[in-house]
Amino acid sequence: MDIPGILTIFISLIALIDPLGTVGFFLAITCKDSPAVRKHTALLGCVYAFCILILFLGFGGSILSFFGITVSAVQVGGGLILAKIGLNLIDVKLESKSSPEEEHDAVVRENSAFFPLAMPLLAGPGALTVVLEESSHLRAGYWSDLLSATIAIALACFVTWIVLDKAFYIQKVLGKSGTNAITRIMGFILVCIAAQMTIVGIQGVIASVTNVPTPLPPIVSISAAVSILPWLTNISI
Repeated sequence: MDIPGILTIFISLIALIDPLGTVGFFLAITCKDSPAVRKHTALLGCVYAFCILILFLGFGGSILSFFGITVSAVQVGGGLILAKIGLNLIDVKLESKSSPEEEHDAVVRENSAFFPLAMPLLAGPGALTVVLEESSHLRAGYWSDLLSATIAIALACFVTWIVLDKAFYIQKVLGKSGTNAITRIMGFILVCIAAQMTIVGIQGVIASVTNVPTPLPPIVSISAAVSILPWLTNISI
């Protein structure tokens, strides 16, 4: 089992899902619910998000084939998207992740577990991009990578469920400053992963044009970024 691969995909998804950054929005859309209903909504939302991500993991390769999109194109385009999201996380403001209109619309809904919690909040464009890139390995026959991605998705959704289940207490302990500090760290990690993904994608494009073997194979587009993790432990806020 590819432990480094699982760890890196897991970190990528956690950075994109941003459970701590979702706490405020989750409490807003469940403000009129009882604690039991809030817990049920958190669980159901994470289950829905898991199903959505697994669906893209299983059929993403077929989608790429249908539209004639190469893995390198997904890596370059996905890297740019992830970089933008990561920069936005680094520049996080103290307000909610949604507009007041969206929060009001979510509050009046009877069941917000699927929309807007599961999609687009948890299984948003960034998380779907990472899963779509991993799904390309199905076409290449890298079943171990698919297994790693499935485990990483399950772990990310599980951690997200724990955070949302304890959202009320987490917000009281960390406060907005603590939540935003952690979000900035996750944003920086995401930018590094996006840079690695884009570099590997560009290498793939060059290799396809010049018929020169790619220095880094596509299957390590995200996993290679795990090398930055030891250095990140020295970061202080």
